[in-house]
Amino acid sequence: MKITKTHINEKNIMNIQLNLKTKNGINKQPMSCFKYLLLFILLCQLQLAVAGIAVDQQTITLKPGWNAIFVELEPVNNQITDVFSGVPVESVWRWLPKGLGSDFVVDPAEGLLSVDGWYGYFPEPRPEAFLSNLYTISANTSYLVKLDGTTNKTITITGRPILRKKKWTTNGYTLTGFPLVEGDEPSFGDFFATSEAHNDQPIYRLTQQGEWQLVANPYTEVMKSGESYWVYTEGTSKFQGLINVTVEQGESIEYRAAFTEIDIILTNLSDVPNYMSINRVNGNSMPMKFLNIDPETGEEAWPNLPNVKVYEVQPGEDRIVTLAVDRANFLEERMEQVLSVTNEQGGKVMIHAGANTIQPLAIPTRISEKLATRGTGSMESYAGLWIGTARVRGVSEAQTGGVTPESVGKPFSIRVLMHVDATGQVKLIKNVVQMWQNGTYSTSASNPDYVEVDVPGYYVLLTNDALIPNYSGITRRSGQSAGVRYSTIGYDFNGDDMLMNGEFAPNNSVNVSLLIDPEMPTNPFRHKYHPDHDNKDAQFLNFKQEAFQITREMEFFFTPNNPKYPDVADPPGWGVEEMGGIFRETIIGLHKNAIFVEGDFRLNRIASTAVLNQ
Repeated sequence: MKITKTHINEKNIMNIQLNLKTKNGINKQPMSCFKYLLLFILLCQLQLAVAGIAVDQQTITLKPGWNAIFVELEPVNNQITDVFSGVPVESVWRWLPKGLGSDFVVDPAEGLLSVDGWYGYFPEPRPEAFLSNLYTISANTSYLVKLDGTTNKTITITGRPILRKKKWTTNGYTLTGFPLVEGDEPSFGDFFATSEAHNDQPIYRLTQQGEWQLVANPYTEVMKSGESYWVYTEGTSKFQGLINVTVEQGESIEYRAAFTEIDIILTNLSDVPNYMSINRVNGNSMPMKFLNIDPETGEEAWPNLPNVKVYEVQPGEDRIVTLAVDRANFLEERMEQVLSVTNEQGGKVMIHAGANTIQPLAIPTRISEKLATRGTGSMESYAGLWIGTARVRGVSEAQTGGVTPESVGKPFSIRVLMHVDATGQVKLIKNVVQMWQNGTYSTSASNPDYVEVDVPGYYVLLTNDALIPNYSGITRRSGQSAGVRYSTIGYDFNGDDMLMNGEFAPNNSVNVSLLIDPEMPTNPFRHKYHPDHDNKDAQFLNFKQEAFQITREMEFFFTPNNPKYPDVADPPGWGVEEMGGIFRETIIGLHKNAIFVEGDFRLNRIASTAVLNQ
């Protein structure tokens, strides 16, 4: 069985020729302008439908007789009739045991219809076609295929990889295959050398005559990419091959519109040091970066992820690799990338990665009307909830009347929350809860037994706790639906939010003046139970100011580059989902002299909701 691989991007699948010509190069019938326009619109829609979608191709060569194949990809079109269209197969089989597995193997030449656990497909017009109970092809799955005729045939599967852990049958046989580097496959002995559950255990491979043949010499017989085998497991096993890749969640590296950085863990399961390569299949189809930390200085940099990135991983080592998506260079609303992780022993793991841009903002009608009145139809690109920290690095010497911030012994941070609406208006907030507004449904016009989405649901941001009962939670706490609260103790003011002046954009700044009046509970001079600091007269009846009023003038200047490491590449998402710069503050009233503070700050957009308390 010969397996060849071709890597493609789905953008290249469609190659439609617009000129309809005869053999002499003359159009049979000229198309009207309207038809040309209609065709152009159709092509644009088709192009948008596949824009940014990354897939791979697996081409499998079938020999006459029996073949045990291993499908690595989840087909875009998974119908078995389409996968084997035009190929003279007699039957296709999949092993789906009702129990935990099998403690014996059955030669397919003896017949599988009567064996419990086998599902088969018989193409029309074969007389047994009515017995078919296998209809789709899935990723990471083994199939037995019997090919009719005397010549080799090929099938090509177009799809995406799914990162799914292999499950082994305890004290029994598992029918499985492994993604391997074609042309560099290891021997059976080398592949299973580090697995106590499989080393020196029976392995069977299928002959063209439909008989399972024992692998007699595992260290001389070579495995094949795309081939399946019966492998016996002694006891239990979590063995995944020569490479084990773990992602933070799910079966792919899926950033969606919320994540910028995701860690993957590369584990070397071999008994020798290994050079593992992260390879971009079909080149750079999605802008990505990786975290590079200088081991001596600790300086962080975010270079572009090259087509091949190599890591040296020691035996048994878990290497954490942080991959980030660079949305600032996206060409489509959604972009994807197929990655493969390979090593020197021929091991391979396929991973699919994908990300969306920040989702378009759903602006209420009243806001849209205001925008129209102002003569602008564009939304502020920074709209949403921004959360981060301001780090104090310098404080002036107030006792000497100093006005220049001096370096502190150890920097300290305060949490900062800002909200930007669709018009670019910025508010400083101290407490916000994220909730969910349920959508509405209506009876389907085509089928009254079903309902259709009328208005989709959406996230809301609430600074007014009285509105919380009007919405649904987005998580569960102690079995109850609940929202997610974000808050800070770094500053305080009267009310739910404070309007800031300035513009939230690079090379611009926003500022705010916070007044801490004598009666505020967070005023450091006020003490509710101390007679000299409770703002009460001697009889504790009437107001008498005893605490001082404090004013905090805060300014946030947005730099175009990362202030932490201005000489290296900016982190992914900088200027789009991450902002930062120089923080300055003047505190009046805490000391007889004003106190001047300076440092830096960084903010991350965690929600694109453009309205507070809607």
